[in-house]
Amino acid sequence: MPDANEMSGDLYVNYLPVPARDRRFLRYIVPGALWMMCVASFLWARAQHSPGTGVWDDATPAKLSGTLVTSPYPMLFTDVPGGEREVVLLVEMGKHGARQPGALSGQRVTVSGWPLHRDGRRMMELEPGEDAIMPDGSAAGAPPPPPVSFSPITLRGEIVDSKCYYGAMKPGEGKTHKECATLCIRGGIPPMLVTRAADGTLLYILLTNPTGGPLDPAAHYLIGDFVELAGEWADWSGQRVLRVRAENIRRL
Repeated sequence: MPDANEMSGDLYVNYLPVPARDRRFLRYIVPGALWMMCVASFLWARAQHSPGTGVWDDATPAKLSGTLVTSPYPMLFTDVPGGEREVVLLVEMGKHGARQPGALSGQRVTVSGWPLHRDGRRMMELEPGEDAIMPDGSAAGAPPPPPVSFSPITLRGEIVDSKCYYGAMKPGEGKTHKECATLCIRGGIPPMLVTRAADGTLLYILLTNPTGGPLDPAAHYLIGDFVELAGEWADWSGQRVLRVRAENIRRL
């Protein structure tokens, strides 16, 4: 009659010794595979693009005062220490640009809402209701300075919706965000080109049509893509603006 080891062969039976082949597998192969999975996970995570430093302060509404401008997109030219002006883009809740209070354009107002900020730039998501933008009669409204024009330029970068990129979504860019960004810009969220300067710093460039109005809808299919744009840019109190025709934008 065969003994117990002959009967078991390579079959593991819990009341018999583990076969030599299984001992080798459990001692070397399984731990090795687990370590390889850990290393692969670490390398995969390191290879992912950073979602950025955007922050959405959506806990308590804040207030800002400044001069309201409604074209090409609603924005507030507010004062900061040192006498400089800061441009704060204005949007509504959800995928909507700020309503157009044309009667208040060029006047000093106070806006209330939830700030979004990234790399020193700010946006305000307005509270619901008509009192989110109110005339501010406490001080005379200083007219916003005109854009300082620069020579024509060709740039490469990605067209993003500024609200998500400033912190409403993470990631707020790339192919995975293309559909969301397209819906936001169609809803009136200001479109931006995000590119890098020669020193590697990020540049945020507001996109308009050639006459200074909102970006031509014919360019919307290129949102979320890496593109090359040829147009004329200007500096508007620290906010760069690029006037571009839809036909002068091409996917790379």
